[in-house]
Amino acid sequence: MVLIFRKFLNIHLGASMLSTHDVSSRNDLDALFDKTLKSLHSKNARKIYEIFYANRAFDHITTHDIETQLAKEGLVFNKKEINGWLVSLQGSGLILKLEERGRPVASEYQDKYTFDLWKLSEIGLRIGQRLPTLMDMKRETAIPKLDELTPSLIDDLEDLYLTSKILVTLNAYGGSMSYLDLRKKLYVDSERLAVYTWPDSAHSEKPLFEVKVKPPTFKGKVYKLFGWLKEQDLIFTLTEEGKRLAAEIATRETTS
Repeated sequence: MVLIFRKFLNIHLGASMLSTHDVSSRNDLDALFDKTLKSLHSKNARKIYEIFYANRAFDHITTHDIETQLAKEGLVFNKKEINGWLVSLQGSGLILKLEERGRPVASEYQDKYTFDLWKLSEIGLRIGQRLPTLMDMKRETAIPKLDELTPSLIDDLEDLYLTSKILVTLNAYGGSMSYLDLRKKLYVDSERLAVYTWPDSAHSEKPLFEVKVKPPTFKGKVYKLFGWLKEQDLIFTLTEEGKRLAAEIATRETTS
């Protein structure tokens, strides 16, 4: 999903949209992705963003408008929850909060009270305009069909699968497991798992895993004298980058 969004931003949003952010390097693009689209990881925040885009013809909408439209879809949230997602979208630069208060404009309202006013930002509008293109890109980047596979593509898919399985498995077990236990859990042989002990990775700029040696017992010291090292004495752990990615995967699972 990260690669899809980055390709989407780089190719389809265009320099005119990104000029406000002065995107002139890959680091700038990464910063835009990590900030502007970060709030859309949440399913509920995406729903509120959709309400803003659907009502883009109005100069602004109120929190009452948002509550009313959520209720029409059978979604009932308290004001604190809605405000939290609004603040998240605001922090990403997708919407703006106006200083004044006003009456609802996108829903019927007969009472005298006023509400906070919000509006879609320029970048929020442009991202909404490009979402159909993004949906097409998601379909294009789906798992290939059998008649589209090549030997090299199969190797890439297997590598991605094993990398992600190691991430989520270690994360589920507190970030580390013995080499032997992890190998048995993944149903892979020792040589196959050893590939992932190297610091380089095709899926991250930083190492995701590292292998440590348990403090040796007396028997372990004897084995070490003969150059023997048992799999049970090796600990497969997540690096800081590995922990970050594993946590992101777990978060997407709960918010998507």
